[in-house]
Amino acid sequence: MELKLLASSPDVETIIATAMLTTCSREGPSELLRHLREKPKKVKKLVKALSLKHGSVIEHNRLIFLANAKDDEVLELLLASHFIEASRLGDGKWLLSCNLRTVVELLTGQHNLPPGVREGLLSALREVAPTFYEKVVGHEG
Repeated sequence: MELKLLASSPDVETIIATAMLTTCSREGPSELLRHLREKPKKVKKLVKALSLKHGSVIEHNRLIFLANAKDDEVLELLLASHFIEASRLGDGKWLLSCNLRTVVELLTGQHNLPPGVREGLLSALREVAPTFYEKVVGHEG
């Protein structure tokens, strides 16, 4: 299976940092987001401190992929996670969608993923959330 990232939510790491602070701040999410957009170093520091076990703060985003895959490969991926959405486009092409929590669960869990999926997910993660990517890759060993 070949995965190509087509689109993602904007400011993924800033949204993660906002979700982290929302649980312990008197400021609302909009104010926190506005504040954090002006402080990229703080965002990076917060994302580096994040425990991968706190999945709720990494699910406020969306990644959309174009997949070149056989039907059985897509089925295998859907069986690995019921949080992936798939739409058949025809001619072996699929539109796949998920959030970072699903990506992390697929990368760090004991899933039987079709060839090419791990590489495609890691490439997308590196592109949309480079600091978080380092965290996940470091966790993988």
